[in-house]
Amino acid sequence: MTTPLRIALAAATVVLAPAFTAGQTAAPAARDGRSACLEVIAHRGASGYLPEHTLPAYALGYGQGAGWIEPDVVLTADRVAIALHDVTLDRTTDVAERYPDRAREDGRYYAADFTFAELERLRVVESRPGRFPHTTFRVPRLTEVLDLVEGLNRTTGRRAGVYPELKSPDIQPGLGDAVLDALAGYDLPVLIQSFDANALAALVTDLPRVQLITSPAQLEPAGLDAIAGYAVAIGAPTILIYRDPAIVARAHERDLAVHAYTLRADQLAPGFDSLAAEVEALLAAGVDAVFTDHPDQVLALAAAHGAACSPASEAGAEPR
Repeated sequence: MTTPLRIALAAATVVLAPAFTAGQTAAPAARDGRSACLEVIAHRGASGYLPEHTLPAYALGYGQGAGWIEPDVVLTADRVAIALHDVTLDRTTDVAERYPDRAREDGRYYAADFTFAELERLRVVESRPGRFPHTTFRVPRLTEVLDLVEGLNRTTGRRAGVYPELKSPDIQPGLGDAVLDALAGYDLPVLIQSFDANALAALVTDLPRVQLITSPAQLEPAGLDAIAGYAVAIGAPTILIYRDPAIVARAHERDLAVHAYTLRADQLAPGFDSLAAEVEALLAAGVDAVFTDHPDQVLALAAAHGAACSPASEAGAEPR
């Protein structure tokens, strides 16, 4: 085990211990006639505490009790699926220092221009002021993330899932197939998400899909009807749900779950003075899951309302 990963696991189990243990159950009343608890998705890992899309951040999100780990996925020049939010590298890595002559004409450094062996030389940097100060981690393969979650499921008895996002599949031909190929060797609950409706609808798989919302028009009846033809859920911005909580009921009428994005303890939505107030608003609206940079805090707040999903145990658990 690498030293950074050991540190992350220690932090997850000692400093920020999860509120639940495997096998523990919660029985809150059903909300909106649908979910009895609020699923928590570790957004880019526990990215409020460690640099996004690093193995330590994923490990910490798992250790804090998140039911889902979210890796965004892009492809390298040699077609390796990696966990990275942007198709470019300059926001989250030290690529300009390591490869100063590899920028395109627009001044950006694109993952597609580098082999994975070259990317292994990079170090991930924290892109949000005030968060983790050091640059000791690297960009992982998608399969490394899957190894981590599957391994932790085995050693903890939980059954957390992975929630990969296809990033800009319109400019990355074959991205969907590469993700499906990577997932094929693992026994994990999976949800596949994308903002690209065409790519998501065309994906040849029995795995459940989640349509990320880019326009309020998609949340109107006609838009939701179309999404219900290929997806099991929508990922909707919290701000739209706050403005129109009826979005959730409209989606539920079409058997679409609603996953709200993104809760951050250090970046509240306009009009809210605390993370607790945001969680209360989403619970009142009846959302089924939330993406968050701070899984431990959201789980604790949901638990205070009797609405936190406890980690499913490996034995007999089904993908959620």
